[in-house]
Amino acid sequence: MSQLARQMQMVDALPDQDDSTWNNLADTTVMQKYQMAGGFANAALRTVLSGCVAGASVGRLCTLGDEYILSATAGVFTGKGKAGSEVERGIAFPTCVNVNSVVLNHASAADDGLVLAAGDVVKVELGVHVDGYVATAAHTLLVGNNGGDSVPVPVPATGRVADAVCAAHVACEAAVRLVRGGASHAAVFQAVNRVAAAFGVRPVVGTASHVVRRFLLEADARIEHSSDPADAPAPAARFADNDVVAINIVMTDAHDPRLAEADFLHAAVLQRDVGLARPLRLQAARNAFNDAAHVFGVFPFSEHALIRRDRAHRLGLPEVIKSGLLAVRPVYVSAEPTATTAHFKATVLVLPNNQGSMRLTAPFSPPYVHSDKSIDDETAALLKQDVRIAKAKTVSSAHANTMDMS
Repeated sequence: MSQLARQMQMVDALPDQDDSTWNNLADTTVMQKYQMAGGFANAALRTVLSGCVAGASVGRLCTLGDEYILSATAGVFTGKGKAGSEVERGIAFPTCVNVNSVVLNHASAADDGLVLAAGDVVKVELGVHVDGYVATAAHTLLVGNNGGDSVPVPVPATGRVADAVCAAHVACEAAVRLVRGGASHAAVFQAVNRVAAAFGVRPVVGTASHVVRRFLLEADARIEHSSDPADAPAPAARFADNDVVAINIVMTDAHDPRLAEADFLHAAVLQRDVGLARPLRLQAARNAFNDAAHVFGVFPFSEHALIRRDRAHRLGLPEVIKSGLLAVRPVYVSAEPTATTAHFKATVLVLPNNQGSMRLTAPFSPPYVHSDKSIDDETAALLKQDVRIAKAKTVSSAHANTMDMS
């Protein structure tokens, strides 16, 4: 059984979690949890992006994002759920700072020695959840070359860098506008590939958008972005009321759009395999696994975040990983080391009762680039459509304690 299937099996077994109620976006408490997660994700991403200047430590930026999320979510919904258990909240996906040829899952340690330099293409990805209701986001920027100042360089980047960045940004914005009740998943696939062709780049193989379920980042429907027509979603696959969709666009200017695994010390993303139950020999391994399960639940987390909680976990982690109880999401790099990759991600809610869609994670201004390529009229018309953006929700701990925790 796959890890995804095991996760689905576990979530389906939770009390009071039938599909008719657990993601009802007409429920004010459910919407509040989503809006809070979205607000925290926006703020965390903004915090990390503002620190992406020449000379900044990559590891410290990863830590900055994670610590912001944990601190911000610690004071909300601190009471007990209907079943009497603690309401989980915190990191849904660890802060990853992926620089240049590094594409995904680089959740580095604070002392890694890696620093940003002028001209670096930086992709930041993170996610937040409140009671399992998830908001994820990603953004790309270019590090300025003016002494570490956060002001963009006075002359826009051009050429292939600009083509990749523009394509990813435009494709994400176009796809967001196609997420609505009854709309086809295939329309997203077609729009993403139409934009990629216009800018002369390609979607990164293996990347996709997903319909998200509570406690699951990658659930039932996977919307491929590969340029292979055989990967296009079936015409019958459509967005439905109460869907939560992670639009996840990664573009590359490489001739070979595939990814390769890379070995970065203590920079991997880990995730509990909830379908396994195996004994661990070392006490340090048992301590590391129990701490990971308690703090991060079923969601991915960074290896360094767990070690930061207790350095003794470093001794136990090898056994836990070897056992399969914690699965590794490896760091991925471009198959062509000199290629430019760009990543943008947004979470969109399909509201019930013909209320349309709502973008949960807000858009940020694109980096300072200029491409000489042009989009087609269909994409241009799509980008002119208004997008409803959710307002961030905040409540005091005292108020959250008194609210319905269903």
